[in-house]
Amino acid sequence: MNKYNYWAPFHKLKTTILGKFYSPEFFENVENDLIRSNLQRIAEETEEDLLNYKSVLESAGVRVIRPYLDPNDRIERYLQDGMVNNINPFGRVRTVPRAPLQPRDFALVINGKLHITHGDHAALFDLVDEYNKEDQVVLDWELDSFSEEKKNKLYRQYYNTRKTKDWPSFEDIHTADISKKDPMTQMEVEYFRKYARQSMVHMIKAPCISIVGKDMIVEGALFDQDKFQEIDWGYEPRYNLINIGGHADGCYRPIKQGVIISIFPPSKYVGTYPGWDVCELFNTGKHTDIIKQFYKWRGAIGGRWYVDGEINKQFIDYVDNYLSEFVGFTVETDFDVNCMSLDGDNILVSGLTDKAKNFFKKHKIEPTLVPFRHRHFHDGGLHCVTLDLYREGEMEDYWPHPAKEHLIGSDGTVRLNSGNKYRRRGFGDQTTLNETLDEYNYRNEEAREKFELEKELRRIEKEGGGETLHARGQWWSI
Repeated sequence: MNKYNYWAPFHKLKTTILGKFYSPEFFENVENDLIRSNLQRIAEETEEDLLNYKSVLESAGVRVIRPYLDPNDRIERYLQDGMVNNINPFGRVRTVPRAPLQPRDFALVINGKLHITHGDHAALFDLVDEYNKEDQVVLDWELDSFSEEKKNKLYRQYYNTRKTKDWPSFEDIHTADISKKDPMTQMEVEYFRKYARQSMVHMIKAPCISIVGKDMIVEGALFDQDKFQEIDWGYEPRYNLINIGGHADGCYRPIKQGVIISIFPPSKYVGTYPGWDVCELFNTGKHTDIIKQFYKWRGAIGGRWYVDGEINKQFIDYVDNYLSEFVGFTVETDFDVNCMSLDGDNILVSGLTDKAKNFFKKHKIEPTLVPFRHRHFHDGGLHCVTLDLYREGEMEDYWPHPAKEHLIGSDGTVRLNSGNKYRRRGFGDQTTLNETLDEYNYRNEEAREKFELEKELRRIEKEGGGETLHARGQWWSI
């Protein structure tokens, strides 16, 4: 029996990997009391939440396997004379290696095989080798194999996907004075300057690919599409190229046949998921305390991560200097959509708004709340910390002829129209097709809800003083 199977994210889950973070003891020799206590608290509470998550999964009949970490390992093994002596697998940054917490980032199952797209912690490779080494395919490509022309083309492509109207031009992105830009733009541009070239190490990113039956929905911002379509998947998928600027599971989830939750409006999915019901949950996962902390530490952290509790400049410097691989860019992630479907009728969530609850009820989906307290430090939610190895079900065509006929090009790729009508900060051009009256009314309802968010931001500004907060309806900036 093949031990890998996956054809849709809402098929019945049978086997999954659940990640693991370092133990509190890993940090026990950190000298600074505040830094040590914070990291040990994060470690302890993360494992508490993961053990609870494991219990919920197993009670639903899911087999859960986890990576093994040496209990005697300590952070000082990776430090020498105040410097990190470890270089991550791609020679990019000196950093303490990140824990095997987010297996979703390094691989995905397609057509009975585990396709590995990233380097990651060795414990994850040991785990999948023990589970089933035979049916694995390595798809990681060396960036150095590409010409400078190809690298520059990919870099420009990535810029076009992430930029907003407030960004400097591509030619000036590294030299322009951004000190008078709004703080959110400053944050985004600084992040792009520092990390964009590093992000090009991986030509395929597992979290940027969604398999929904015959359709393969692919984030096309940062890989060589010609080379991608040369891959032999063992079947002929119908490719859908999208530009959302990052990991798909931080933006949307198909949770049942015909049903999606997303940070984008329904019009985004007219081309890729025609006829499916979409619930927009944009910005619902960032409560007032998080916004306050982003505002307080905007100059030092820049929205990359958040910790609930006392922090100071020393803690921030420690994370930046030694733990850069531990964190991501959480300001752009909404964890209310980073959820885990047990099947088409049951879903695990880390947050549950009234809007989401009513949407689940409408589609007869039963939500279960599974806390994951430090998701804004790890920049990973319930979906990120798992990797589906086996879901029951076979390949289906959820949009048989002629549902997507008008969108399919001669090469079999689904062509999506694009424009700026529904542009979201940092996510580039969005799909736009003719909008129905229902969609128009839906957007106006959403605008009223976002107006309430703007009032809340103004209240925070009044209480805290400092620079003006600007709420832009579809996103907030500080």
